[in-house]
Amino acid sequence: MSQILLGNLTSELSEEHIREFFSAGTAGGVTTVSIPKDPKTGKSRGYAFVDMDTDDEASQAVQDLNGHLIEGRRVSMSVVASNRAKRKWYQFDR
Repeated sequence: MSQILLGNLTSELSEEHIREFFSAGTAGGVTTVSIPKDPKTGKSRGYAFVDMDTDDEASQAVQDLNGHLIEGRRVSMSVVASNRAKRKWYQFDR
């Protein structure tokens, strides 16, 4: 599974809009969409995370859709690097 960071989004944008944007532009499978909200106002912070099935689909989506318009704004997209180190089964107790 791979994650994409979407930036420059309007505060009114919903998860459904983002799913439609991805389904119209690429054949990749979006598994989840997460839009962080400001705890004081409850509005979107202007970015979202999209989880894709594979790394190849995420890279292709960024290549195809980066710079396109959503609700009148050009989105910036990048694949989020995974910081999780591969650990052996015996390293989890530490």
